[in-house]
Amino acid sequence: MRELNCPEIPLLRLQYTKEDISFIKSGIAEIMTSGYLTMDQKVRDFEKQFSEFVGVKYAIGVNSGTSALEIILRALNVTGKSVVIPTITFMATPLAAIHAGAKIIFVDVLPEDFSINPEDLKKKIRHDTIGVIPVHIGGIISTSWGKICEICDENNLLVIEDAAHAHGASIDGKMAGSLGIAGAFSFYPTKVLTTGEGGMITTDDDRIYDLSLVLREHGKENPNFNLHTELGYNWRFSEIHALLGLLEMEKCDSIISERRRLAKLYDQLLENVAGVKCVTTPENIVSPYYKYIIYLDKKFESERIKLKLKEDFNISLPGEVYSEPCHSQPVFMKYPELILNDSGDLFPGARYVSKRQICLPLYPSLTDDELRHVVDSLKLVLESLN
Repeated sequence: MRELNCPEIPLLRLQYTKEDISFIKSGIAEIMTSGYLTMDQKVRDFEKQFSEFVGVKYAIGVNSGTSALEIILRALNVTGKSVVIPTITFMATPLAAIHAGAKIIFVDVLPEDFSINPEDLKKKIRHDTIGVIPVHIGGIISTSWGKICEICDENNLLVIEDAAHAHGASIDGKMAGSLGIAGAFSFYPTKVLTTGEGGMITTDDDRIYDLSLVLREHGKENPNFNLHTELGYNWRFSEIHALLGLLEMEKCDSIISERRRLAKLYDQLLENVAGVKCVTTPENIVSPYYKYIIYLDKKFESERIKLKLKEDFNISLPGEVYSEPCHSQPVFMKYPELILNDSGDLFPGARYVSKRQICLPLYPSLTDDELRHVVDSLKLVLESLN
């Protein structure tokens, strides 16, 4: 079924305009003239703009989204305590908690929003549990957010957002990154907003803010003096990465609105496609569509679909979210003491998500014609395998 001369549709395409490149060149000249390559004015400007974007008092730039999450957890002193994490997330989430000194309790998810199953959460809380890390998979805030927060309030648990996918996501008009005691964002190249590498902590909490500044600077209370008051690390953010972040802040509204427009077009074109189920969210939840996720009928194998789209139509699909639940990762067979789940714990929602979903290409430089080609090619592949 191979189609000749199919245009390549990559899993990601980053494009910068002449104006973007001019902005970056000018900014680099300013940085080089200033004599500071890290932790100076560009970082402060980016932090200020991002805090205003999220609607929080503080934003702290760091070198990755993983670091952002670990710093928050260290600031909350999770050492020797347990943290509840959905098993459908990137391994950075549990690894950040482990490196911060916590042990992990994995909880199941709801297939309709990829987030924590509140009923399973109730069962998993222990006497030593300090917090819960909801993950806004694909940019979707949980449809059960109110229930999750209610359970956390009843059990005096902290809510820490893993918002790596959720730049611009909101629920009831309140932005991701402002919903818990703190949020962690990633700026990896695939993310909604990217600085190449980097991350951001968002919070209204004065103590988390103060400790985060110390921890990212090798534990120095004052970066100008070689006196260390905390067990910190080199989690600093560079001026050049911050410059890329400032460019993204100038374009963020157009980036997010274009992702949403493309997702709506996918919704329309896939509405009546046999064997495909689209993910829908209530009107009070707004997603930036870091991923466009669909579920396939159980008769289809996702890997087979991906392979045929690549071989026959030159279409590369981005990675799933996620094909292997965290609780099943081999590392936890090697270090079983790091997780506190019972051996009989079941994760039916996570199994459904991991086996049945694929993600379709979605980024601002994807054209409408390319998107239609993706949908038409997917239809042909499904028909051929039916």
